[in-house]
Amino acid sequence: MRTPRVDTRIAPPALVVALLCLLGGAGAAAALESDTVPSFWGGLWWAVSLMTNLGYVYGTPHTTTATVISVVLMVTGFLLMSLLSATLAARFIRSDAEPAERLSTDLEREILTRLEEISQRVEALERRLPRRE
Repeated sequence: MRTPRVDTRIAPPALVVALLCLLGGAGAAAALESDTVPSFWGGLWWAVSLMTNLGYVYGTPHTTTATVISVVLMVTGFLLMSLLSATLAARFIRSDAEPAERLSTDLEREILTRLEEISQRVEALERRLPRRE
């Protein structure tokens, strides 16, 4: 049984999108929530806490725009964590399956070789038997 190849092409773009959301969310939090988020660095902390599903650090947003940004950050963080854990799990499964695949392939090759030898021996025996008519 062959295990599917792990497709890692999606990880780099997902990380770029997550980073852009993180930085954009930090700036937006600092700009829109100036009462609760003291600076860009506070906004960065706010965005990281949302993206890692820890919750609000400085309290819930007061504006609709900040609420939408926080939802985007939470969903992006959830998707990024899911992607990361699935990629790591697939890598571990793949590395565990490779020796079993190799063993299975070697065994199949040996069985086919033995069948070919048996087939040749049966054909040789059949040639030696007298023909029935």
